[in-house]
Amino acid sequence: MNILICPDKFKGSLSAQQAAEALAAGIMNKRKKSSIQCIALADGGEGTLEVVQQMHGGKWITVQVNDPLFRPIEASYLWLADQKTAYIEMARASGLGLLLKKEQNPLKTSTFGTGELIKHAAEAGATSIVLTIGGSATNDAGIGMASALGYTFLDASGAALEPIGSALENITEIKGANPYPTIQFIVLSDVANPLHGIDGAAHVYAKQKGANASMVKQLDKGLINMGRWLPADMPGAGAAGGLGAGAVHFLGAKLEPGAEWLLNKIHIDRAIRKADFIVTGEGKIDQQSWSGKLISNVIARTDKQLKQTILVCGVFEDPEKIPLFIDPRDVYSITDVATSPKDAMENAAHYLSQIGEAIALKYL
Repeated sequence: MNILICPDKFKGSLSAQQAAEALAAGIMNKRKKSSIQCIALADGGEGTLEVVQQMHGGKWITVQVNDPLFRPIEASYLWLADQKTAYIEMARASGLGLLLKKEQNPLKTSTFGTGELIKHAAEAGATSIVLTIGGSATNDAGIGMASALGYTFLDASGAALEPIGSALENITEIKGANPYPTIQFIVLSDVANPLHGIDGAAHVYAKQKGANASMVKQLDKGLINMGRWLPADMPGAGAAGGLGAGAVHFLGAKLEPGAEWLLNKIHIDRAIRKADFIVTGEGKIDQQSWSGKLISNVIARTDKQLKQTILVCGVFEDPEKIPLFIDPRDVYSITDVATSPKDAMENAAHYLSQIGEAIALKYL
């Protein structure tokens, strides 16, 4: 029996690779003659670079850059010298995880450090740069990134503005041009939000970055102003506080759905074709999982090839909203066997191994 195990990360608990290995260990405990292939997945956010490295190699390049509040930090990007391609995860320089809770304020944060990583990769000889934009601490429409690359943003008096979220509503003129017109830029995102409005970057995501109601309104006003220059209605324009739209305008980037791009990059269809049985999953399966996210994309591909697919997760929410083509009996949740949410998080590998054993006994 050929088994493909291809989960996303279990956020806050296990990487995608660790989750796959735990499931594989459980299956092998009960079905030692199984042939198992483990492929870690990602959706264009955290963990994407590790998945790319696992499949294609490359080395980490560490650079001193500015964090979201302009403090010096070290951040790394993945460099594939043979392809002259850099993979940059914006969260490593401009991510919410770099800030304490009390420091989170999208009026004051900037993507400047992400621009510094791009500049370093470009000057190192990159002909292609892939930028993943999940987990941002910012709502600056990419002006921080652009500022690091030579753009300036002026107010009505002609004064240069600091490239942070609060500056957006005051911009009346943008000076500068794409410094790297010969580099191909691809931006990966797992959201399709427009730049502004009720479904835009500020209204949907700024609260989780530290914004209160009045700040959300101010930020959205700034994004509306930036819509004079940026492609506001493009799907994904509002990703990472508008960095999606900013990358398109300032760098000529192409926006791609992260999950679909990565699955094609790692040739997941080929792996599915070789497998008799597929196990996939993520930390939380809920209603959003069925709306074009990574797991729904995997399931669509396995269903197309008529392959049996089992889902594994940390927590299974909204089971009543599961699609008709998914049998709830084929979904395994750690919280169903753990003694508490804390136990589930701290001992996820142990429980995934147990779930692997249960899957082996039932299906293989």
